[in-house]
Formats: sequence, structure tokens, C-alpha cells
Amino acid sequence: MNWKLVSAILVIALIIVGYIAIQSLTTYKTYTITSTEYRTTVTTAIEYRTVTKTVTTPPPKYPLTVMDFLGRNVNITKPPLRIVSCSPLCTEVAAVLELTDFIVGVDDYTDFPPSIVKLKEQGKVSSVGGVTTLSVEAVATLKPDLVLVSASLQKKFIPTLEELGLTVIALDARNINDVYSEILILGKVTGREELAERIVNEMKDRIEAIQQSLAAVRVKVKVFQSSWLEPIWTTGNGTFLNDIIRLAGGYNVFMDASGWITVSPESIVERNPEVIFIGCTMMGLKPEDVELKLKQIPGLENVEAVRKNRVYLLYEQAENIFVRAGPRVAEAIELLAKILYPEVFNTNIPNVIGDNYLNYVKPMVKQ
Repeated sequence: MNWKLVSAILVIALIIVGYIAIQSLTTYKTYTITSTEYRTTVTTAIEYRTVTKTVTTPPPKYPLTVMDFLGRNVNITKPPLRIVSCSPLCTEVAAVLELTDFIVGVDDYTDFPPSIVKLKEQGKVSSVGGVTTLSVEAVATLKPDLVLVSASLQKKFIPTLEELGLTVIALDARNINDVYSEILILGKVTGREELAERIVNEMKDRIEAIQQSLAAVRVKVKVFQSSWLEPIWTTGNGTFLNDIIRLAGGYNVFMDASGWITVSPESIVERNPEVIFIGCTMMGLKPEDVELKLKQIPGLENVEAVRKNRVYLLYEQAENIFVRAGPRVAEAIELLAKILYPEVFNTNIPNVIGDNYLNYVKPMVKQ
């Protein structure tokens, strides 16, 4: 056997393999992106049109640095292939970016999307504890490349997680623009910037279509919202939920207050809302139990919303889209707009709404 010839062939083969490997790192990646375009028809219905296009984007270059919602500059050294999400909101942001295949751990309260719930039940995605009772040890055991936490609820865990050598990104949103930022930040971190931009643009288009449908409305419907009745909590100005009410064409009857406030039954009666919507799940109650509690609030029977049967009880996922400041906010705005203005959208939303809310709006996140 001619060993010199064999050696020469092996050297040439190694050079070719190395060249291919280098090329694979520098070649631009092609993505097929499906987007939904929204427009308002002459009859003021929101029309959906699905458009598929192929785009070519360069692969992300690591290391890269992003600023999270705590103002921290976080260095990302490599593509995150193992992700732990420590709050339901973080999970939903990851899901809309189609990152569920990379999630190895979630908090106890994550209940969406159904694909993650199923993986939890099968033991393929681990639990890392509650939102405020996070198990740092459970997170570390999963050896994640990236840990997603709530900036407002889980800040205290970040130093310990980082001491263990983990990369942590804090997400949170106080308004609609913050929701867009959450998606764009995580899109950059995971090399899905094009997809993140497409999702944000789709959300903006969807909200704009609702605004166009309501352009002819001259008098806004007066709205009262609560997710806690003992004492009665509601939202004032400057909150994520107030943004939802405003963008859905409603007028928050406690708009003159700021942030989250407690209010008296007398003040609700005095402001006389035309629509009331109440979240049930956060109180740990069923809709029928909440209905009984509402009947016990003195004077509420005199409010226009009660007299005209325009009290809406939201539970499970129908409530979650209003209280989680994430990508499903577009669904919440559309659903509320249809509740407030059934004559504009030609819809009849039931007074009790749960997971069936998707019968009335198009989903933002894959199920």
C-alpha cells in the first residue's frame, strides 16, 4: 500500500472538512417566516391575511451584549440551547419566539402554552419552584445557558444565580412598548431578531386595525376592572392594564388615580361604569363565586353595567391575557374592544369567558 498516497488523501480530506465547517459558521441562514396582516374592512370587521415570505439573515455573532429590564448589561457568550424560564410571562415571551424546544425548566405557575404544560406533565421539562419561592438549586441542576426571570418579582435571586456562573436576563413590562422590548431583547439574545421584529410588527398592525375600527366612536365606554374584591383593587393611570383599556377604546373610570389602588363601593357607584370586567383566577375563585361576591357589594346593583348585564367574568387564560404583560396583549385588546363595542365588531361575547376566549380572537402564540 502506498502510505504516502493515503496520508496525502487524509490531509486533503481534513482540509475540505475544515473548510466546510468554517463556511457553515459564516453562511447566512434562510428562514421562512409566516406573518399575519391585519386590515379593517368596510364593515369594520378585522380581516386576517396570512403572508409567507423567505428571508435571509446573517447568523448572530457571539459574544453579544444586551441591556435587560433592570438596566444590566448582560454578556451572552454563546447561543442559548438550554433555557430555564422562571415566570409565566418569560415563558410566553420565549414561546412566541418559538423557543419551546430549548426550554428545560419552568416555574410552577407556567400554564401556557399547552405544549409546555404537556412537557411538564411528561417530566420532559422540570419545575424550578414558585415565582417568589424559586429554587436556585433546581435551576442550577439543569445547567442552563440562559435563565429568564421577572425583573419585578425575582430580582433578589439574580446575584446567587450569577455566582453559580449562570447567565440571567430580567424581563418585565409596565406598558405596551415594554412588551415590544421584551420580545426584541430575547430575539437578539437567541438569534431570532428577524422573527422578533415580525412579531412586534404584527402586534402593532393588529392593534392599529382595532384603532381604525373604532375611529368613528365619539363617546368612549366607561370601564371598571378588578382582579381582587376584598378589598377592591383596580387600576389607575400608568399601568399595563390601563393601556389595554385605552387601546381597546375604553375609558377607565379611575383614570384620575395613578398605579394600582384600592377603592370603595361608593366610589364605583358614583363613577357608574358601563362595563365591568373582573378576573376570577387570581382570587382563587370560580366565576359563580365571584358573581355572589359582586351581589354583596352595596349599591352595585344601581350601576349601569349591572343593570344592563354588562358585567364580564374572566378566568383561566381569558384572565391571563390581561394580567401577563406579554405577547398576548394584542389578544386582550381585541377581546376587550369586542366586549365594549359589540355593535362595531358584530360580536356577542359571553358574560363568562375562560379558555374559550380564542373563539373570538386570533391567537398570537402557537398552542
